[in-house]
Amino acid sequence: MVTNELNDITGFVLREFAYKETSKIIEVFTDKIGRISIIAKGVLKKNSQNLAITNRFMKVNYSLYKSGKDFYGIREGSVIESYKQSQRKFDIILYKSAICDLLLKTIDEDQVDEVYNLLDKAFDAFEEADDGQINIYLGFLIKYLSFSGFKPNFYPRAIRGKIIGDGRFYFSIEEASLVRSDDKVEDKVYLSHEDLNYFLGLLYTPSDKLADLRQSPGYQKVGRLIIDYCLSKLDLKKFSSMDWVYKQLSERNTNVL
Repeated sequence: MVTNELNDITGFVLREFAYKETSKIIEVFTDKIGRISIIAKGVLKKNSQNLAITNRFMKVNYSLYKSGKDFYGIREGSVIESYKQSQRKFDIILYKSAICDLLLKTIDEDQVDEVYNLLDKAFDAFEEADDGQINIYLGFLIKYLSFSGFKPNFYPRAIRGKIIGDGRFYFSIEEASLVRSDDKVEDKVYLSHEDLNYFLGLLYTPSDKLADLRQSPGYQKVGRLIIDYCLSKLDLKKFSSMDWVYKQLSERNTNVL
């Protein structure tokens, strides 16, 4: 329950924007109560001691007080993790932007623990990865969808009463499942064995191992399928940060990091 005082609150800064001349408003996803809004007064003043704890993507610990009906203010705080390595990499910044923008649009307060831990592990994985960052991003998406009640069914014994037996795999976003090759489903997408294994790997591989997950030759198609699946099931339109990832996955001969 949200109270007038919040002590020892840890969270990730999802968004920041200037407020009046010297202050910011930040949106933070916390470990105990989910998403909260904070007015960080005076942090844009010269030599402010609190600027770092209001920057986007930081993992921060706060002591807060109630400031108006919908906001908190900062009594004190400290940066737990600044992710110095990944903050220097343009692609990772955009992957993180797409994740944070998604959470701002869709976060379910009933899934705070699961989503917070998933976000924590993903940001740690980005920091440690030398390459394969697209795997970490796509893995976050499909795991987040699963926590939200949209886990895809990869193991149907039969579909509409018919056994899958021809060795060919198709995935339908509408059905949220593999479908038969002869099913009259308009949105089915063919997946090779390698594509299917990659899709399964993104779902079941721990976040800290995703960077090393072997990509299928058609991993871009799988990536676009996961993004389309995410937008469809969460009833979203494309937004700029996710659209950047989608476009990267749509370009031929592009080495997506």
